[in-house]
Amino acid sequence: MNEKLIEQKLREAIKQIGGLALKFTSPSFTGVPDRIVLLPGGKLWFVETKSTGEKISPRQQVVFPMLQKLGFKVEVIDSQTGLDCFIEKCKNHGT
Repeated sequence: MNEKLIEQKLREAIKQIGGLALKFTSPSFTGVPDRIVLLPGGKLWFVETKSTGEKISPRQQVVFPMLQKLGFKVEVIDSQTGLDCFIEKCKNHGT
């Protein structure tokens, strides 16, 4: 499955459960995830979408643990199965 399709399905599914999946770019800080997912109740996830089998970059391998160390949840999705599992977590508002 390609990254654009995963990203589109993510946006649609998050909208259906009352949240937002906003595009995230940080011009002065590289390696950030593609999307910030905002859920009811003030829950926030950083989400990186990849084409099936594609790996995160070396910079992302540094940045993602930094975000997690700060207490943020980071998810990498590269398949329909991964997307389905993430959406189930979100239906519980990220708990």
